[in-house]
Amino acid sequence: MKKLLVICFLLISFLGFGQSVSAPDSKSFLPSTTGQDASGFVLNGFSATSTLLTSISLVNPPTGTTFYLNDTRGLVAASGFTLTGNKTRLVVTGTMASINTALASLKVNTGSVRGNVLLSVAATVNPVGYYYNGVNGHFYRPISTTATYTGARAASLLTTFKGQTGYLVTITSADEDAFIFNNVPQGNIWFALTDEASEARWTIDAGPEAGTLIKINNGQLNGNIPGQYNNWAPGEPNNSGNEDYAVTKWSGGSQWNDLPNNFFNPYVIEYGTWTNPDDATFTEFYTNSVTHSNGEVLTARFNFDFGGNVDETKFSAKANRYVNNVWGTTTNTSRVLSGLGKVDITNDLDTAKVSDGGVRATTTTGGVEWCVIYDYDVTNQRYRIGIDSREVNGIVTNPSTISSLQLFDLWNGPVTFNSYDPNGWTEVYVYTSTQFNFSGSSFASFIRAGNGFYGLRAEFAFAPTTSYKQHGIDLSYTNQTELNTLYNSVVTVSDVFIAFKELSNGGIFGDQSGLEFTSGIQFMNADVDGNGIFNEADTYKLLQHLTGVAPLTQYSTLTYLMKLYGKTEYDAITKSNWGSQFNSTRSLYPFNLNSGTLNNTYNVNVTWVGDVNLSHSARQTTSGVASNSIRTMSLSTMSSSVPNQIDATLMGENIGGKVVITISVDPLQQELVGTQFQVNYDNTSLEFQKVDFTTKGNPTNFGTDRGTYVTLGSLITDGSNTLDKTTEYKITFIPKVGIQGILGLTSISTTDAVNKDGKQLKIKIN
Repeated sequence: MKKLLVICFLLISFLGFGQSVSAPDSKSFLPSTTGQDASGFVLNGFSATSTLLTSISLVNPPTGTTFYLNDTRGLVAASGFTLTGNKTRLVVTGTMASINTALASLKVNTGSVRGNVLLSVAATVNPVGYYYNGVNGHFYRPISTTATYTGARAASLLTTFKGQTGYLVTITSADEDAFIFNNVPQGNIWFALTDEASEARWTIDAGPEAGTLIKINNGQLNGNIPGQYNNWAPGEPNNSGNEDYAVTKWSGGSQWNDLPNNFFNPYVIEYGTWTNPDDATFTEFYTNSVTHSNGEVLTARFNFDFGGNVDETKFSAKANRYVNNVWGTTTNTSRVLSGLGKVDITNDLDTAKVSDGGVRATTTTGGVEWCVIYDYDVTNQRYRIGIDSREVNGIVTNPSTISSLQLFDLWNGPVTFNSYDPNGWTEVYVYTSTQFNFSGSSFASFIRAGNGFYGLRAEFAFAPTTSYKQHGIDLSYTNQTELNTLYNSVVTVSDVFIAFKELSNGGIFGDQSGLEFTSGIQFMNADVDGNGIFNEADTYKLLQHLTGVAPLTQYSTLTYLMKLYGKTEYDAITKSNWGSQFNSTRSLYPFNLNSGTLNNTYNVNVTWVGDVNLSHSARQTTSGVASNSIRTMSLSTMSSSVPNQIDATLMGENIGGKVVITISVDPLQQELVGTQFQVNYDNTSLEFQKVDFTTKGNPTNFGTDRGTYVTLGSLITDGSNTLDKTTEYKITFIPKVGIQGILGLTSISTTDAVNKDGKQLKIKIN
């Protein structure tokens, strides 16, 4: 008897529509100071006439830190907010122009408590009837129609909003409680907290916190678990009449009570499962953030741009330092990247300075002209400065190591050694485009103007220069199994076909112009052996990887798959210079803390060996808006009329005790030359046996078992024909144990297809 297997999946794609929120660079604020400039956030790409909902939030700010807007013209405060006064959170509606005007007037007030000042801004077209909480990045929908607790809980799960499934609201902090109090007008609101399973053991039963126990005894304060938020009214909960379910805003107040399930009350549906607004994955929703400092502290913050189709929160980072020619971790603390690819490793830096072999010279006023400054060299934009060697002899072992100079108030910075005469002068150069202001110096009485020089009555002191150790940030992925799955979606049939097409003179079919790569990054990723030449050897290595003959790299760890570049360096790579650029994989990105600034923000672009079509890589940019300023996911609901699409039909059957998955392909008028599918299977219940192919002509068919999934498909590279409606793949599995049904044993995730023009196609699964 055949049993049909229904395989359902959600095709989600990261699609940019031009909308974004760009953020400013980090800065240091002064403690206990009001009205400090925090501008730099800008909304981009929205319709000029659309009403937008925008949230501005301080996320866990230091005590006393607030913000305000100087210019609120054209804005309307959302329910529960006002436009005036100091804020830690504000939600407004308005046009893009009016919101950008307000953001340009953003000011921050700081208190005496130092710490990170994390500002987050989010924007979307205003969804009527929903409220956004900028602290956790969740949306809330009040439901005025009353229901029992269990009815409200069930109804919430049946709703979706911006790609997220709803759940009965959870209240896990005073801030969230206050948010609901301020935004929901009704009283006696059901929220996800119950002791129905065990009396007086109050447990959250919805959302990401489901199963969390917050209280083990009835009574306002009895049994409240430390670290868990409780806000019961006096004498509550008391289980007066089998009261197993919680409401907030009891009798219109701000506290909680327990009620029985036969009460009909309003409720709130919550959307979002993350705690950091940067991690939000709502569709058509855009967010960005910046972390400033309250007070001058050495910081190291990173913005990693992965392009699209990568979940940044799967990556973690550790700070490293380079000592005795070896990289090692500093604190060994692993920090998860936010959904925007942001991570702050400030607290993990090694801030102890070490001697760097240089010498710094400093000056004080004296009675002898031990220093001479020759007239400014306009051609070379420099001063030649002589120090009487009697000040140097016996103190500085090697005068050529003098690398820094503080010379009254004329100069304080690096110098370049020129010459040393033990019986004359030790000379250095100061390179500067700005000439010294001798007459305006506070030490003018110690400076004598001569014929072509200035003499300075100065005494010199010398000390070794110190600097921070070389640092690096090392990325890791959740686990190797998930990394293997990710990389299987990075290098696909589209990448291989485009590489062949680019290489061929006149196209691989001999009758077309070829799809020329549009960027040097594509050449670098196609040059899989990293020798600076893209040739046939690279394309066949890509083909061998696709078909499972040989992996693309020697090892499958992140270090051998990922490439990291500073954004400026990445954007400067072109089709003409790529062969001379650094083109090695690495997961550790070195950075320098000796820039002279305390606030250090590093923008790092990510790409992958073999990612020829850049589907999982940062895009090169020429504008001021970084591509990782967009965090959005768009649900693609496709029909047969959508261009650049093919159809595929899946069927699962139990035939003779074996599980057989059949994939039938319909090109839909596309000149289809490549397909790829990833069929996942439960390897505790099934063992892969084979893939049978039905294809026209002689394509390269591949079916490779990866342990928990099979990657399979076809690729035509000789131009002889295309794949037609007869294309079919049968994947056979042998059960390891007795199975009653096959539902849930297999699924399909990554899919890819490419047509004769080299265009990547979407696959609609029927």
